[in-house]
Amino acid sequence: MKIQDIINRIIAYHPPFKGESSTDVVKYGNPDQECTGIVVTCFASANVIREAIRLGANFIIVHEPLFWSHEENIDDISESRILHAKMQLLDQGGIVVWRDHDHMHGQGRGSDRKNLDGMFDGIMRELGWEPYLLDSDLKPLTFKMPPTDATVLGRQLKENIGLNGIRIIGDPHTKVSKIFICEHIGSNDRFAADKILRTELEEFDALIPLEVIDWTLCAFVRDCCQLGTPKVIYNIGHFNFEELGMRYMAKYLPGLLNGSVPVHYVQSGDAFDFIL
Repeated sequence: MKIQDIINRIIAYHPPFKGESSTDVVKYGNPDQECTGIVVTCFASANVIREAIRLGANFIIVHEPLFWSHEENIDDISESRILHAKMQLLDQGGIVVWRDHDHMHGQGRGSDRKNLDGMFDGIMRELGWEPYLLDSDLKPLTFKMPPTDATVLGRQLKENIGLNGIRIIGDPHTKVSKIFICEHIGSNDRFAADKILRTELEEFDALIPLEVIDWTLCAFVRDCCQLGTPKVIYNIGHFNFEELGMRYMAKYLPGLLNGSVPVHYVQSGDAFDFIL
């Protein structure tokens, strides 16, 4: 089966993407070659590429950029020695890299959403949190579970995702029941204010962001704890957390392709080490 045929089948499986443009394009290599195997990962690091070569797989499906920026204009970094070393590694294995981001996340926000966000659906399923879902199953972001010590839940997340550790903001002994996967915490004041108010009004005990900014929701949670309302943020990291969605993709992909090529999940690995 040609790699381009596999890409077409995955795109057809996802809801139609109606945006003006998409980042879901071939990032490297020739997709008209026969596929010898697929590696699914969040980020195609050098070690992931080496593992694909070891497995005999020439197609890597990623969720995040290959060359370190969203638009991946490599002309801006054409003099980088590391860029050329990574390209040489890809060439060594005849590797094709395709990004599945926009189609996986689907279209629409809030009540306007009309189709599934495959990333957050996969995260929910890999965590086993389906019984605790509070909001729409099109984009599962809020959950209510039996009260659990924040440290205990943190250890469970660490083991499930395969991390070196969990960074905690707030009170590590908060009794966690209501959880908000709050996506990006950026520096936009209005955007941050909306999440601050939602966190307070809906009485979330724990937040799981993708990125964090110290002076917005993080600072708010610290003040919550110091003013008698314990809360906790699990600062897992964007790539680390979305690994779960790609891990789930590797489970349904063989059926989508009728078992025509081997599919492997390769974790791109914890982005953080810790000096304690």
